[in-house]
Amino acid sequence: MIFSALLLLRFRLLLRQKIGWVSLLVGLALILIGYSTASVSFVSPQKIFWDFALGLSFVLVHVLALYLGAQLFHDEKDRRTLHLVLVGGVSRLQWLVGNVLGIWLGLVAIDMIWFVTTWLVSLASFSWAGAWILVQVKILQALSVLVVLSFTSLFSLLLRPLLALFLSGALFLFLYSVSAVERVFSDPQTGLLTDARWALGVLKVSKILPPLEWFDLKMFVGYEPQIAWSTLGSTAALGLAWTVILLGLASWRFQKLDL
Repeated sequence: MIFSALLLLRFRLLLRQKIGWVSLLVGLALILIGYSTASVSFVSPQKIFWDFALGLSFVLVHVLALYLGAQLFHDEKDRRTLHLVLVGGVSRLQWLVGNVLGIWLGLVAIDMIWFVTTWLVSLASFSWAGAWILVQVKILQALSVLVVLSFTSLFSLLLRPLLALFLSGALFLFLYSVSAVERVFSDPQTGLLTDARWALGVLKVSKILPPLEWFDLKMFVGYEPQIAWSTLGSTAALGLAWTVILLGLASWRFQKLDL
């Protein structure tokens, strides 16, 4: 009961905050701008529209996750609400997981409003509302946001908010561009990686980090009706496993902190 109450409280607080409403309205405005841009094209305007809308929601929802995750612990601590909640009988693990899931549900709710708006505009204007691939894109994007929130929360317990935000953002960009980094350091003739030790070291480290690139299906929209649901299920399970690992590490760090 305590855990669910904490989760719902964080969810409601996010939806009442200015940043949530401003992000929602900005997203809706940009969707309309994307529609105007796509309408002037004679070549696959519906794909241009969906590419713009999906890319927009991907960026906005992850930026919000990085910002809110990096600020969560320090905001609650500075306002003394963290101490009050812990004294009231909530464990540190419950506080951490409840707040992370509450923020996540709030972001998913905002993203669903963007998605439904995009779907309705596409159906009314282009007579194409997409396929199952769009649902799959949103499922894996939601899990990607959960993983990002988890490692951002971990960094927020280790560093100051600005440093946590910077490090989380850098890690997010790196994990979504590992393939591009590999291409940069590959020999164009053989396709093999160069012998630059530092580059090889960085790429080896990426193998033990969450493979966020696997959660990005936007490039398949307009080309594939869907991916195999078994593939989606295994990727989703991987995302949940990484969430448990990262939140476990964050909880361990939280237990060590002297509040």
